[in-house]
Amino acid sequence: MGDHGIAMPETWSKALELLKARLDPVQFEMWLSPIRPTADGDGSMLLEVPDEFFARWIRDNYLELIKDALWDTTRRSVGVEFAIRGQLPTDAPAKQDLAAALAIPPVSSTNVLLAQGQQGQVSERLVPRFTFQNFLVGSSNEVAHSACEYVSGNPGAAYNPLFLHGGVGLGKTHLLHAIGQELRRCCPHLRVLYTFGESYVNEVMTAMKNGRLDALRYQYRGQCDVLLMDDVHYLAGREFAQEEFFHTFNELYNAQKQIVFTSDQVPSSIPKVSERLRSRFEWGLVADIVPPDEDLRVRILLRKAVREGIDLPHDVARFLAQRFTSSVRELEGALNRVAAHSLIRKVPLTADLARRLTEQIVSDRRGRLTPELIVKVVSEYFQLLPADLKSPRRHRAVSVPRQVAMYLIRRHTTASLPAIGAVFGGRSHSTVLTALAHLQGLLAKEPATDRAVRDIERQLGL
Repeated sequence: MGDHGIAMPETWSKALELLKARLDPVQFEMWLSPIRPTADGDGSMLLEVPDEFFARWIRDNYLELIKDALWDTTRRSVGVEFAIRGQLPTDAPAKQDLAAALAIPPVSSTNVLLAQGQQGQVSERLVPRFTFQNFLVGSSNEVAHSACEYVSGNPGAAYNPLFLHGGVGLGKTHLLHAIGQELRRCCPHLRVLYTFGESYVNEVMTAMKNGRLDALRYQYRGQCDVLLMDDVHYLAGREFAQEEFFHTFNELYNAQKQIVFTSDQVPSSIPKVSERLRSRFEWGLVADIVPPDEDLRVRILLRKAVREGIDLPHDVARFLAQRFTSSVRELEGALNRVAAHSLIRKVPLTADLARRLTEQIVSDRRGRLTPELIVKVVSEYFQLLPADLKSPRRHRAVSVPRQVAMYLIRRHTTASLPAIGAVFGGRSHSTVLTALAHLQGLLAKEPATDRAVRDIERQLGL
């Protein structure tokens, strides 16, 4: 290694610790954990990745974060190059030829599709710790968990398709990966394809542009026994991709191939999806995952602490569980932040430390709240569209959610009454005042409405 070379394993290990604290656990495990340092270069780092699709995704979504972590580790600019696993040369080239010898070839639609369909490549994208054994079950997720276990033991026999829906960070992706892990263990002959709704849309458009739709169709219809699609709501508004997927769904379903979807919305609430595709999402079992109760959140934290060697006092776990109620991902991220601070500063991990460090998280979150975000969350909670809340409709099923949204905007943002009225289709400030007064009356006499407001506030992180 030259004077300016990088001690690859040590540097990458330190950078990974920073990235782990900065990313949510799913992102970190899926996209950063599989990366391996392979060689030293003058002022640059060569990282080995599983396949070309993986490399492109990292370049597009995480490269700057990786460079920032390397800068914070080495205090100087570090170049980053990628090599495909299995394509490393046997003879080490001269340093000046290293990048050229290990450069990633241009990614074509064909080899992206092949990489996604190969069982080994798919398996490498399954997060190893996302298993059924590592999934804590409570009243908030027991139906979804049981359905996923049944599907993994009897693919195509029932619950087909299985549609999991719930908010961000509640375990949908964990269960999807667990199905893949279990099928890989007990049914290695099955061809399991794990993908994202966004990836599928991109593949369809690329295949159409390059005249390779037949290859794409063969990949998804002829070479797939189990299809696991995360974030299927990304198909919304992509009419051509929906048309392609409609026919793919039909072929897989008619051949009794298992299909599992996840989404942040129930099928009926996904906007801009054709009715015939929406109805197919509902053919099997639609299972929701809601935010875990406090006891389950405590169990999740204690399990994570044991797994990662964190000495977590029970009162700290209870405090974090009470403060972060809507997302397991955010809950674990808060623990990461508190544990890292305790380790780096060499101070005890106490409830007081957790209180001081998480206060900034809560403050930042409140600062990010906007009227449009509140409208989105309220509409999803009541299984409506934002357009419904902004419409002239006066039916109680719409008017009460509209009043709830107005109330939360007034309470948690700096928007004025005229500004709130403008959000809801140009209503006057007196109309907003009347709506707020009506909701105050409902909160006093209807426990269900009061509970809905508190549930939504928890989803907003308040």
